[in-house]
Amino acid sequence: MTKLLISVKNVEESQVARYAGVDLIDLKDPAVGALGALDIDTVRQIVNEVNGSALVSATVGEGHATIEALTDDIALYASLGVDIVKISVSELFQQADFFSKIVQLTSQGIKVVTVFFADNELDFGLIPHLQKSGCYGAMLDTQLKQSSLLAAQPIETLRGFVSVCAENKLVSGLAGSVNKQHVGELKGLNPGFIGMRGGVCHQHDRTSELVYEQIAEVKAMLLYCNAASD
Repeated sequence: MTKLLISVKNVEESQVARYAGVDLIDLKDPAVGALGALDIDTVRQIVNEVNGSALVSATVGEGHATIEALTDDIALYASLGVDIVKISVSELFQQADFFSKIVQLTSQGIKVVTVFFADNELDFGLIPHLQKSGCYGAMLDTQLKQSSLLAAQPIETLRGFVSVCAENKLVSGLAGSVNKQHVGELKGLNPGFIGMRGGVCHQHDRTSELVYEQIAEVKAMLLYCNAASD
């Protein structure tokens, strides 16, 4: 069954997402990039508001200069009570001790999801390393939000990504300027999650506010698609 991830930027949006039946509430600041991190106080407030009624993920931002800076942020956000911490593929992945450092976190029960940017060069050869280092999952997203995931990569590449994740027992996610028109096609690939923000915001502007009715419509469409594929 494919579940719905919606990215939120504040407590009020987390309430909207929760009431609309979202499965995974993703904490992200859309004003500071594709994986912009929310401030600590806001994350703590949202975790308290959700109070276990849905899964909560949080991004830790991009551009960490060292592995230590990244792992410190992963540990920090995990300590705030989020269920999943999201990081992006970066040059740090090429350093010899990167995955051993990640193992130190995942062995403590921290669920890490790695985000691949579909508008950059993709290296799915990293996915078995993610599995070996105890990562929970992997996502395909877009870094530049001018076009959708389906415009950035052909459907067969998306299918291959979901398949490789499944082979390595990782939860897969597909996101990136996705809207309701994409639900059926993406659900056909059977990812673990489909992620949205701009597609369910006022005027489809990802920096604007979430719209309850649009989220509820997408949730209903996904439930229908899930039932139809059973």
